[in-house]
Amino acid sequence: MKIWEKIIRFGLVFLVMLSLYFSVNIWISPSKKGQTLKSDSQVDTTVVNERMDTDVFLPLSLVRMQDGKAELNNSENLITNIQNEIKKSHFDALTQVVNGNAEQFEKYLSMERGFELLYEGPLLLSEYDKIYHLELTLSSELRNKEIIFTCIQVDLTHNKLRFLDFEHKNIYETAISIDIEKVYNLMNKVGTQYNQIYTQETLQNHHYFLTNELKMKKYSYILASQPVTKFRTAFFSNTKNVQTNEDSKDLSYSNGNERLTVNDELKTVRFNGTLENRKLTATIYSDSFNYIKKLGTSMGNLRYFDRTKTEINYRTFVEGYPVFSENDKGQVSVTIGADKAETSSVSIRTSVDTIQVPIPSEEEVTLASTESVLDQLVLYGADQNKIDSMVIGYTWQKIEETTQVVDLTPEWYIRYDDKWYPERELLEKLANLEVE
Repeated sequence: MKIWEKIIRFGLVFLVMLSLYFSVNIWISPSKKGQTLKSDSQVDTTVVNERMDTDVFLPLSLVRMQDGKAELNNSENLITNIQNEIKKSHFDALTQVVNGNAEQFEKYLSMERGFELLYEGPLLLSEYDKIYHLELTLSSELRNKEIIFTCIQVDLTHNKLRFLDFEHKNIYETAISIDIEKVYNLMNKVGTQYNQIYTQETLQNHHYFLTNELKMKKYSYILASQPVTKFRTAFFSNTKNVQTNEDSKDLSYSNGNERLTVNDELKTVRFNGTLENRKLTATIYSDSFNYIKKLGTSMGNLRYFDRTKTEINYRTFVEGYPVFSENDKGQVSVTIGADKAETSSVSIRTSVDTIQVPIPSEEEVTLASTESVLDQLVLYGADQNKIDSMVIGYTWQKIEETTQVVDLTPEWYIRYDDKWYPERELLEKLANLEVE
């Protein structure tokens, strides 16, 4: 036997012995030795990968204004990076520069150069400040005022940060010291795509009109069902004494005045309980986020979408666009009874079904411009005063051949008379009203 063959054989034997040594050490190590299997209740109390408030309450879109053009982008990475630049900035005291005056309000809607970050639903300035640790200083007349907004505007010509409340025509302003060069580098990075918009035409909640048709890809996703224990752990204030009821058609859990029910057929989850010992600073945003964060990241990319006076809605987002579905799939809706009460009722609607793994698809859908969609709606008899908002979203669609995969198809969604409709459904509804 040649000497190099002996060396190879010796080396192989050594590697096998080394592998056995490490395997034995792993199994007899202190971390394994004496470790007991967790009971079901112990497993329930373990929360992994909690959702971050900076991810959940991230603005939904960015508008870049420069060179006489306004363009829209929904990239979460871009919006996150721009938001981080705001976070690093320095501010003067915040003052109110427009108070309910529509004519004055309009003057602030165009800029030579700058950007805007837009929300669909209103957000409290105090919550935004707390989430991003801005430590804003309010002028004396604003310290006891509840400030809401849907648009963050950074004017890079005059170095101003503004918060715009479109419903009440209020604007709050402060001087900002921001790294302008870094902001431009982020917004103008090669490969960053924008959609051109009209700055002169907006809807009530400040949604710019898309100038042109938009081509978007369809998606297919592998469907996953979350274990019921995840919702039990996230929603119950105390999971130790939860009682299980399997006598009825629907599986249910209860503990005192808290109750969770799961519909096996529809896969819906319903929870009812009570918020007790609430802090004076508690809001529907902070109260609801306490449930959202404990659902973890396995529920998908859940983000704040919109709210009414008592209900706040979180939706799954795909490529920067919200997902719409039946039976609360891919979303969580939280209703809080009395906003400022120390004790208040709470109810939650969601589903065990979530989307997990995308399946590549080359199929595209062409969406009409905003103006074309509005013209079509008016042609069918829509009352423009009832059109509160229009967004592009993905529709969760079942596939007949399989229950493990769902299609996500992009289409226009319109909030009409305080309810969201896909364009095709609203047109059908309007057509039926005409017939009646």
